[in-house]
Amino acid sequence: MKFISNSNDISKFLGTSVKKNIPIKSISTDTRTLRKNALFIAIKGNSFNGNKYVNTAIKKGASLVIADGKEFKDSKNKQIIYVPDSIKALKRISKNIISSFEGEIVGITGSNGKTSTTSMIYQCLKGSSSTIKNFNNEIGMPLSIMNAKRASTSLVMEMGAANFGDIHYLSSFLKPDVGVITNIGSSHLESLKNINGVFKVKSEMVSNIKKNGCLVIPSENKNHQSQWREMRNDISIITFGLSKDSDFYAADIKYSINKTSFTILSTKHNIKQRINSNLAGEHNVKNILATFSVLFFLNRPEKDIVKNIKNIKLMGRQDQFSWINKSTLIDDTYNANPDSVKKSIDLLSNSKKRKVLVLGDMLELGRMRKYMHKKIGNYASHKKIDIFLGFGDLTKYAVDAFGKNGVFFSNENELKIFLKQNISSDDVVLLKGSRGMQMEKFINV
Repeated sequence: MKFISNSNDISKFLGTSVKKNIPIKSISTDTRTLRKNALFIAIKGNSFNGNKYVNTAIKKGASLVIADGKEFKDSKNKQIIYVPDSIKALKRISKNIISSFEGEIVGITGSNGKTSTTSMIYQCLKGSSSTIKNFNNEIGMPLSIMNAKRASTSLVMEMGAANFGDIHYLSSFLKPDVGVITNIGSSHLESLKNINGVFKVKSEMVSNIKKNGCLVIPSENKNHQSQWREMRNDISIITFGLSKDSDFYAADIKYSINKTSFTILSTKHNIKQRINSNLAGEHNVKNILATFSVLFFLNRPEKDIVKNIKNIKLMGRQDQFSWINKSTLIDDTYNANPDSVKKSIDLLSNSKKRKVLVLGDMLELGRMRKYMHKKIGNYASHKKIDIFLGFGDLTKYAVDAFGKNGVFFSNENELKIFLKQNISSDDVVLLKGSRGMQMEKFINV
């Protein structure tokens, strides 16, 4: 049973009376996907107003509606609960759920790898509930909490940030026992301006970790590590990375295009565990190290950790399958920023076949957008990628920097035709781009 399974649960966690008890089988903010017996929450944004669809939701079979439109303030409809602010109502419900929860809470943020690391920790913590898909903002994370199972022993929640204050807002009611910062990189530079801005917003979680809890951090940047240590003296800090001065580090790493093996070592904790994983790339080595660190702090047996890591599967992350003319496609269309693109190029570079990169524009980079695309073109050339195909407006700068065997496309159909005519069984193709570029449209060419 979920935390929100009927209208009495809404009454309890929202702190308001309901006129009758009604079962709730799902939660929705979109009438297009709303199912019968759902709780519909009318959300107002800059370009939409869910209050306009309250009657539509009820006609489609919604059990209950939470709305903040003033037209519903004195409504006599027993299915409508009026609140002054629907988003604040979501926070209140989630905060009260968290206050009643007696299990372990893990919060994850970072520029890259947070969704993968969240999934890894969730899969390794048996009996846990986690983030729905990538619902990690002020609306999504509360929905994930409301959908969690009451019997869960752990909650594993991802927190995303596009602006200053976002992580503080989310972590202030999540109050994690363990907070994980996967890394600090070039994401959301349009609003966060620079790496210092990214560091600042990701670090907002630190003040909201429970006393005697734990902060798991990458060891790569000594300045960042020093600043994190100065923020709290009443929590444990665990570092992970590839350097030997990390609390948990990786050695004897063996990469291939579709798997990785390495040894997790800790001089501090006298640990030596060989890891075999079907997840490829250096970025996943680091994600696994972060996962191991969390599970170690939560006192999970080492043998169980190793076994569970071996069985981890990540859906929608660098999935590989046979493609055009029996080539191999690495589908990494989920999203892209400069750091994640470099990691994917690293993975592609492990192939012994012809290496083809199909990249869509990286968005939300602000004034750094041209420079960052040029750097990616240079990086792909340095990693000996054979062919670079750019799509969008900004990848022309990456293609120019890549040089020979770089081709820029501004037309979707022209790129599709090129792929059909030029990709063969000897190729491994990496497909990647920012979410707004919808690069998945090139999968079925």
